[in-house]
Amino acid sequence: MRIIWLATFTLLVGCVDLSTICPNKPITQGVFGEIVDSNGTLEQNIEVDIYSTLNGAQDKMLGDRQTTRGGYQYNVSGPAPYILCAKTVCTTVTVPEGLVESSAVDAASGLTWDAPVAVPPEQTIGPCTWGN
Repeated sequence: MRIIWLATFTLLVGCVDLSTICPNKPITQGVFGEIVDSNGTLEQNIEVDIYSTLNGAQDKMLGDRQTTRGGYQYNVSGPAPYILCAKTVCTTVTVPEGLVESSAVDAASGLTWDAPVAVPPEQTIGPCTWGN
């Protein structure tokens, strides 16, 4: 019986395409995105921090993430403006009910955040589906 289980396990693991595994859990309220270089190649291990705001200014740090092959994501508790920072460049993102995609391009001249875009919960980015 152990041999059958081991053979089945080996077959299943051998058939898994690791590039399609979502590195993060789906979120239904929050912000997600990716950072690419000037050639459009996804950058990994870039720290992305998120802060709450108070009177329009940066307030408390709510978290920090390293980008992965699935980008980054933050689950937030409610609609509000937040500040995202990567490589000392920050942008303000207002998260309504649902999801906001906020990505950046890291070119030779420095990192530039794209305009945030509200997206439906079933939006697919790469191999991952964000939200249900």
